[in-house]
Amino acid sequence: MRCVSTRSSIEQRYRRETPTSAALMNQAAASMPGGNTRTTSFHPPYPIVVERGDGAWLWDADGRRYVDLFCNGLSLIHGNNYAPAREAIRIAIQRGTAWSGASREQIAYAELLQARIKALELLRFTNSGTEAGMLAVKAARHVTARPYIVKSVGAFHGSYPDLEAGLYGQGDLAGRALVATFNDLGSYERVMAKHGQQVAAIVIEPVLVTGRVVAPAAGFLTDVQGLARRYGALTILDDCLMLRLAVGGSAEKFGLQPDIVFLGKFLGGGTAFGAFGGRREIMKIFNPTQPGCVFHGGSFNGNPVGCAAGFVTLRELSAERIAAMDAASLSIRSALARRADELGLDIVLSGIGSVSGIAFTADAKRHEDDPSALGLASLFHLACLSEGVLLGPGGIVSVSTAHDAAAVSHAIAGMSIALEKISQVTAAAATSEQAAAAVRLQD
Repeated sequence: MRCVSTRSSIEQRYRRETPTSAALMNQAAASMPGGNTRTTSFHPPYPIVVERGDGAWLWDADGRRYVDLFCNGLSLIHGNNYAPAREAIRIAIQRGTAWSGASREQIAYAELLQARIKALELLRFTNSGTEAGMLAVKAARHVTARPYIVKSVGAFHGSYPDLEAGLYGQGDLAGRALVATFNDLGSYERVMAKHGQQVAAIVIEPVLVTGRVVAPAAGFLTDVQGLARRYGALTILDDCLMLRLAVGGSAEKFGLQPDIVFLGKFLGGGTAFGAFGGRREIMKIFNPTQPGCVFHGGSFNGNPVGCAAGFVTLRELSAERIAAMDAASLSIRSALARRADELGLDIVLSGIGSVSGIAFTADAKRHEDDPSALGLASLFHLACLSEGVLLGPGGIVSVSTAHDAAAVSHAIAGMSIALEKISQVTAAAATSEQAAAAVRLQD
């Protein structure tokens, strides 16, 4: 009984502290399935309702403050309500939000992206990373006249169905997508040996972040890139998340030379935005001055508001600020590892750069496998919220340039207390199991 009591006390405390969020989420459920419009942000029994954000902090509908370690799914690289982006939006929006022609903001932002990411010889803007990924695949299939893409099991590339192979219990998608195992070159070699002549592109998520953060083994990404070339397939790099790893993104970080790159997340400075681009001979298929061009629509592609906010956001993501984020993330991982070791708690801590993941070995499923499950990861999430720390559901931890020493210290303190709560749950569970075993022996 103590195990149940310990588990329920974490949830009960969360419910006591967030009654307004509970009421609003109940209201939301009348209009949206589960009161939710984005599965990623859901966790049981209900997520908080946010009222405002500023820098490294968020405030919920009950007036509680949290250090934000999710940053809207890693899409706020300078934290919440970044003042330079807000000012850029204020200036741009006075002239309108979108129009059919180009703008100075659009041209300037395209030039900045080209200067930072060598692979972007030509590029186009979209409204999200999902849309950018869809168009990257479309381009690869068009120029190679091949049907298949290959991707990693567990790699998330947005909500485009062809890129959801290897997620949510799905395997290969006939005629469309094939899956291989991340960090297992042999797995990719077997797929390509069988289907390589039909593969348009290998789509690379350089660091897996779905469920648990998994960094690439040394040389793995360049080996996959070489494998694609051997079979005449293209390499598509999904840098929506890992553009944060270096000024030139993960291509610079890992020494890659992708044929196509697609981008999203913080690219719009907090607004809905994306981009894709690559080698000139590939991207010229979208050139409307040429007969037979591939059509690409989108009323809000490259809108001046997103371009203005994105331009200042990316311009101010310097090597120095990236290094500071990385150091802050490492300090959080190190502190959690020490505390878990002191508590004898069996966890999996991983990370690279400014992104980390914490998982509990006893959890049979990831958050993405069953968002409704109240396992140890979800209990830890609730315990962290009660200590004023908001993680990504499933244990994703990210920092932004806004996370100063005070925010990092607050995060470490709150997460350390939450680990203690989980250690009490696991200890109670072990005691209950021992008692049950003793009863079985007596029988």
